[in-house]
This record gives sequence, C-alpha cells and structure tokens, in this order.
Amino acid sequence: MPDLESVASELYALLPTEFTAARNDRAKQLGGELGAAVKALPKPSAPAWAANLLARERPDEVAQLLALGESLRDAQDDLDRATLTKLGKQRRALVSALAKQAAALAKGAGHAINPAAVVDVERTLQAAMTDASAAAAVSSARLVRALSSDGVEDVDLEGAVAGDVPRAPLRAVRSSPQDLAKARKALEAAEDALRTAERAARDAADDRASLESERDDLREQLADLEGELLDSARAVERTEKERKKAARAVDRARAALDD
Repeated sequence: MPDLESVASELYALLPTEFTAARNDRAKQLGGELGAAVKALPKPSAPAWAANLLARERPDEVAQLLALGESLRDAQDDLDRATLTKLGKQRRALVSALAKQAAALAKGAGHAINPAAVVDVERTLQAAMTDASAAAAVSSARLVRALSSDGVEDVDLEGAVAGDVPRAPLRAVRSSPQDLAKARKALEAAEDALRTAERAARDAADDRASLESERDDLREQLADLEGELLDSARAVERTEKERKKAARAVDRARAALDD
C-alpha cells in the first residue's frame, strides 16, 4: 500500500499542467483517508516544481551543493571575514549556476519558467545551504512552494513540503578542527562543478551561435535561389509570349500564302 509521500513523489514529478487531473484521478483510485490526503495535495508553484525537477534530474550536483552548505555551517566559526566573503561569492555563483540548470531542465521538459521564478529557485537553494531541514526538504523533491532564508532564523517549512517534512540528518553540536579542511575540500569540488556547468553553458552557446550562423547562411542562399527562380519564371513567361507571337505570325504567313 503506498503512502502519501510516495504518491506525492509521483505526482510532483509531473508537469504542472498535468498535476491536477492526475492528482484527482489518483485520489479517486486510492479512496479512503489516503485518497482524501492525496486530493488535498496542492499544486506546486513554478519555482518549487523547477527545484523538484533539479533535485530529481541533477541529484549529484544538488547533493554537492548541500554538502558544501553543511561544511560551511560547521566551519564558519573558524573562518576569517575575508575567507567567508570569498566563499560567499563562490557559493552564490554555484547557486546561480544550478538555478540556471533548473531553468534549462524546465524548458527542456516543455514548461519554461520566467526570470522571477528562477530567482525564487536561487533563494530556495540558498535556504537549503543555510539550514539542514531545508536541505532535506529540497532533496525530497516534494516542495510545494519556494523557500527563503534570512541566514539567522530557521527556514520556515510550514506547508512547504507535500507529506511529512524529511528529518534533517543529525550533526555534531560543535565543529571539529577538521571542519575547515572539509569545507575547503567541498568548496573545491563545488567550484569544479561550477566550472563544468559554465563550460557546458559556453559550449551550448557556441553550438547555438554556429547553428544560427548556418541557418542565416541557408536563409541567404534560399533568398538567392528564390530570386533566381523568380527571374527564371519571368524569363519563361517572356519566351512563352514570344513563342505565341511567333506562332501567330507563322499562321498569318501561311494564310496569306494559301490565298
């Protein structure tokens, strides 16, 4: 017998345009208390759906981001202000890169999200980096709405996840002397992932530019061919008129000869 979380995982993997009908059908099929709970599942917002898509399609990258967030939380008391500032900039760059990946995945799935939704995906990922419970919520791929964090208070998860909110993994109360090295190692891995994502984005942009250039060349060739075809058609029309005129002259000459 399925539970609410497993059914929610199935439904939240669908396109938003497919969600309501599928949810209602599933609720009717299940019936009883579970069916009623499924029927009450809200449709995910566009940013939440995109973040869920990212968590399903790019689990390694998301796990890497969340591991970096955990390492930075553990080691922040041992880092100086300059290092924290540098790490903060690099962390934001990685979050931005993953949010763009989410947008690309959404577009590829046939349900593009607008720029405001991409910003909300960034905020959701940022919240997941600052709070272990938010990280577990993002990893569940059952978000109903976007998350946000002020960096001080715990992230508000009330009504943010379909079904039970996953428990955050237990962490040590104090950071160990190795946390700084762990954070730096995690950052290096995250930076590698960011560079990979940026190279993939550049390659995709180069491929697109090449294809657009080829398309423009073909359009120019097509325009030239259409011009030549039009000139040829006009030449055929002129020669046909001249042929008919010559044929009439021949007919007149033959008639005069017969007389």
